[in-house]
Amino acid sequence: MKKKLTILLFQFCCFFCLYLNLYAGTVHPEMHNFKDTKLNNLAKHGTRYVQSLAGYWQFKLDPEKTGLTEAWYKIDLPEKIELPGSTEQRGFGHKTSLPGVKSGNSKKPDVFPPNQGLTEPRVGRLTRLITYEGPAWYQREIVVPENWEGKRIELFLERCHWETNVWVDGQKLSSANSLSTPHIHSLGILIPGKHKLTICVDNTIKLPIGSWAHAITEDTQGNWNGIIGRIELRATDPVWLMNVKVFPDSLKVNVGNSTGKLQKAKIQGFGVTIPQNGGIVSIPFKDTNPVWDEFKPVTNKLTVKLEAGKYLDILQVNYGIRKLSISNKQFLMNDRPVFMRGSVDCCIYPLTGYPPMDKESWLRVIRICQSYGFNFMRFHSWCPPLAAFEAADELGFLLQIELPLWTMDVPQYGKHPLRDQWLRDELYRILDTYGNHPSFGFMAMGNESSGSLEELVLAGRKYDHRMLYRCENGNDEAHGDYFETGQRGVLGPRTDWDRSSLASGWIAGGTEKNQSEMASVPTFSHEVGSWVMYPDFDEIKKYTGTLRAYNFESYKESLTSHHMLDQNKDFAKASGKFSVSLYKDEIEASLRTFPYGGLQLLQAQDYPGQGTAIVGWLDAFWDSKGLISPEEFRRFCAPTVCLLRMPKRVLTTAEIFSAKAEIAHYGAANIDVTPIWALTDEKGNKIAEGTLPGAEVITGGVTKLGDISISLKKIDAPQRLIVTVSAAGTSNSWNIWVYPLSQPEVQNNVRIAHAFDQATINALENGERVLLFSSPKEGVINPVRMMATPDSLLRFKPVRPGANAIPGSFMPTFWCLRLFNQIGTLGILCNPNHPALAKFPTEFHSDLQWADLLGRFSAGYSLMAAGADVNTYTSMENAAGDVSERSKAILLDETPADYRPIVQIIDNYERNSKLGVVFETSVGKGKLLVCAMDLDIDAEKRPAARQLRQSLLEYASGNQFNPSHELPLALLERLLTVKQE
Repeated sequence: MKKKLTILLFQFCCFFCLYLNLYAGTVHPEMHNFKDTKLNNLAKHGTRYVQSLAGYWQFKLDPEKTGLTEAWYKIDLPEKIELPGSTEQRGFGHKTSLPGVKSGNSKKPDVFPPNQGLTEPRVGRLTRLITYEGPAWYQREIVVPENWEGKRIELFLERCHWETNVWVDGQKLSSANSLSTPHIHSLGILIPGKHKLTICVDNTIKLPIGSWAHAITEDTQGNWNGIIGRIELRATDPVWLMNVKVFPDSLKVNVGNSTGKLQKAKIQGFGVTIPQNGGIVSIPFKDTNPVWDEFKPVTNKLTVKLEAGKYLDILQVNYGIRKLSISNKQFLMNDRPVFMRGSVDCCIYPLTGYPPMDKESWLRVIRICQSYGFNFMRFHSWCPPLAAFEAADELGFLLQIELPLWTMDVPQYGKHPLRDQWLRDELYRILDTYGNHPSFGFMAMGNESSGSLEELVLAGRKYDHRMLYRCENGNDEAHGDYFETGQRGVLGPRTDWDRSSLASGWIAGGTEKNQSEMASVPTFSHEVGSWVMYPDFDEIKKYTGTLRAYNFESYKESLTSHHMLDQNKDFAKASGKFSVSLYKDEIEASLRTFPYGGLQLLQAQDYPGQGTAIVGWLDAFWDSKGLISPEEFRRFCAPTVCLLRMPKRVLTTAEIFSAKAEIAHYGAANIDVTPIWALTDEKGNKIAEGTLPGAEVITGGVTKLGDISISLKKIDAPQRLIVTVSAAGTSNSWNIWVYPLSQPEVQNNVRIAHAFDQATINALENGERVLLFSSPKEGVINPVRMMATPDSLLRFKPVRPGANAIPGSFMPTFWCLRLFNQIGTLGILCNPNHPALAKFPTEFHSDLQWADLLGRFSAGYSLMAAGADVNTYTSMENAAGDVSERSKAILLDETPADYRPIVQIIDNYERNSKLGVVFETSVGKGKLLVCAMDLDIDAEKRPAARQLRQSLLEYASGNQFNPSHELPLALLERLLTVKQE
């Protein structure tokens, strides 16, 4: 008996060792030998077998494109590379040449001859340390197990750029071409044992989809070569389930059949006939599970069983049922109106240069978005991987997917038959691959593209109606399900308007849409915001992957050369706070609009390309810059938001503050509210408060709560006050500014001047105090309106009489200065406690009391800079009552290194000029205070202008007016002489 047990134990050990030899999947990639016959990560899923091919592969780049003619698929490739990953991630390709800087962490010798193929870093975007475009060959030995005999085998490559070709044992078997979906190659039936698998990945641009399309653009992920995500061999019976699309009333089952014969089969018990080459069959289906929505994201698993004689396949399908529709110009989720709030994802993932392929990474990104009140994300001219859909399904988050197309620099759709057919095929591939995911709510045909794209819209609708399709031409249901146009911008210090009250919307590549032509389908605000802020150069050290922030380093060097590096964090914080305040106004304007579809911000995250657009309160890594907390952001961006329509936010003590309170509510159900309001000072002391009538708020729209009216005659002005409206467990607040109607007399010891002429110079030399108002209409260098601005037009020449300032603007740069040449400044920076501002309450950054003082406080100018027609931008300026020539920013680059203006204008990081709108200097025995704002024109209608003038006068006449610097008279003559000599 003991002997039998010993024999049995020995047999068990032998069997166990054999099992480990065949099926062990724990070999560390770095220890995996190319000649090792062990199977890497072999697993069985029901009737299916999967073998992971992650690990080290043999490899060779093919820059001369000789691999095909030299039959590299028949030879052993000489190098090795780890997959998944990209060639640049693993150190293969062109090494970036940068004078004085190491070329990154490349371990591999350059595959090109010296001084050839080297890439200079680009100023306007991140720099890839290593680049490669062309064929690259990947090869490894695979082992087909004995129990795969007779199985049909396919190779699954989750994501590649752009074309892949596959050989097994020297025989070409398959090709694939997609930027959005997995490359799946049929390898047929392979006999058990060892085989040589060779893949050629060619990321050469195959078709003209646009160099700016985010599927390939060098401005974000780049056109990398490699294989990312899952790399697997999969085995099934020769009759198998290729794809199952779950509809509320049916299953559309795509069945593969490699037997070459008709097959009688059952799917879910229903008898079907499978054509000899496979086909799609419809199976009755009724789902009784709860529906999926943003508040209760219910997902389900469906087991689909195929029986065809001796063949069997079982497939687990993840899905969610939800009804996404339109009615009354609104989106409906399961018949409940919803409002889309979200940002744009342009595939900015600088550590790898490609998007994350794992679910945890996408859960992080989407949770960050949800923390700021978003329920939606638009994927700008690209499609994310499966993991993004899975994460969004789990979290109740909707996605807009787009074809990889942007026709800015390529033929419009309909003019390139080969490319157009590929786009149609890519559309079907996207719908087939990701259509079961309830988060896949919206489908669009690229970004800002032209041509007969409605053909794709109608084709997609017919093919799969579970998602909504953007109108590409037209704005009614005959052309799509929703309309996207550039309704963005603010109207200065007032909120008594909404998107429907503006005369037009505009989008690049499109045309103006007048109010009379407004869409009959829901409207999406396209790329709202894009308000630039200054970068914090501490971010540079975070770029430790395949890309380097040499653009940031060049901006840092420029700021250093202009002697203002010590102000970097102040610039970043002041301009950032200002930008976020504009996003608040933009979001609320859309929420006040009813009926409306939603908005897409451009964007929450910085875009370090296209000239470098620092536009986000999150950096390129989705990390917060500390400008606003998620909790504070959700006060104005959430399913339920209190709103306030204010005709004026700058008032005097002789006025009544009046406003209309509203609430935008897109929650899961109706709510009962008893709103309250309060007016407080900066320290939180209550000045007035009240209650508005209780009401039932119906979900899916905007409800009026009541009027607020407050007398301001007892306000101790000047003051910044805060108005807060609270309801339904949330609140929202707005700044208003109250100034006295009249001003006290100032001692008559200050000369008021409007020109730096000889009389002014004589007065200063005689020891007088001078307050100089330098005319914003004169001495101004106006930017040339153009795109892709060369450095020669971005930089300023030394100041001279008649050319010593740039136009003033309250609004900051739109998107970036390098792409759209414009005024390009980023708001003010000041010390609120400076005695010159003692009677003019302000924070250290721009806010709306500065709008009228600086001028250009609507988005009209930014629309002009982006290329809109004159009617579009002038209509916005007229609606806002916008004004120009209210201020200018004087160029102070030639002042001492430590010289700082009292009110500094933050210049764009492309230029880094020292700019001042209020500054001071001693001049001989005299003292000069300069203000480059027009505070006199229409002063009786401008309480902020009167108040700032009073504050400057009191400072100039008082004991604290003691400038720390004396600027040379010759320099002042060049700075302040407004007429050319």
